[in-house]
Amino acid sequence: MSDVYNPAQQRVIDLLGRTDERPHIPDGLADELRAEIEEALKPFHPVLPDGKSYETRFTLSKRGLSDVHSCEKYFVDGIGPFEWSTANAKGTIVHKAVEVSINLRHPMPPADLVEEAVSRLANDTSKGISDFLTTLDEFGRAELIGICTATFTRFTENFPPIKRTWIPQVESPIALSLAGGRVRISGKLDIALGKPPDKVILDIKTGGRDHSHTEDLRLYALIDLLSIGHAPRKVASYYIEDSVIDQEDINEASLRSTTRRLRDGLVRAIELKIGKVEPVLRPGNKCRWCLHNNDCQAGLDFMAELAERDGW
Repeated sequence: MSDVYNPAQQRVIDLLGRTDERPHIPDGLADELRAEIEEALKPFHPVLPDGKSYETRFTLSKRGLSDVHSCEKYFVDGIGPFEWSTANAKGTIVHKAVEVSINLRHPMPPADLVEEAVSRLANDTSKGISDFLTTLDEFGRAELIGICTATFTRFTENFPPIKRTWIPQVESPIALSLAGGRVRISGKLDIALGKPPDKVILDIKTGGRDHSHTEDLRLYALIDLLSIGHAPRKVASYYIEDSVIDQEDINEASLRSTTRRLRDGLVRAIELKIGKVEPVLRPGNKCRWCLHNNDCQAGLDFMAELAERDGW
């Protein structure tokens, strides 16, 4: 008996399901692209950490790569100490609920699963969210669980149940080592389905859409190509609140453009962090959270334009 999906679930199946047509990835492309990045890093070998241990590497994440390509001042100084809130805790809790739900032998009601996710995160002192969850009062905890349950329930209603035969990998760390171990590009996959060459990499989003989401996924596809020799056939972002999926086939052109983005961003990140060059200001949406948003004239002008245009 074939599976019966509701229309929202069937759209996901139709968009992500395997097809006979697949973009051609030339043999030797992985070696060529890796060599391109390694060549750009050669001048920095003398100033990079030695890479002999986990701590002595130059590490760049998808967020760091995005930041260095936006405002370099923001990349250098960041947003200051991170503070947990109900809004940003929701994503972590829903992701944990999704992760656990995939591997459960017996289904649990969404509220119970979210409750369990909150308890486990609260008891895991290695997680930054732990202190926030343990200091919530009864009302705050109930409110948070209610918000997360609504979002997670929407996911279970509109995303097809993930079968073990799809070979799911959940919250799976990935990394790329470069420059003889001196440089590490790191990330974490929300969900990967299938095995190469039919693999699909999927990010689950509890917030709004942003162009950087596609760039992040392309980076993951490139890391897969360079680290295991196979790129996924497709990457996708699934937005829970509006049940929309943005997907993209991975092909030679996207892998080459992502290589250039990684190469240029990595070189500039090293120059900024180690070479101590002067960062370039590029005002944009990150101005809202920047440490310098009260004294950076470029950022203040950008925020004023936003307020005039959008009433923000």
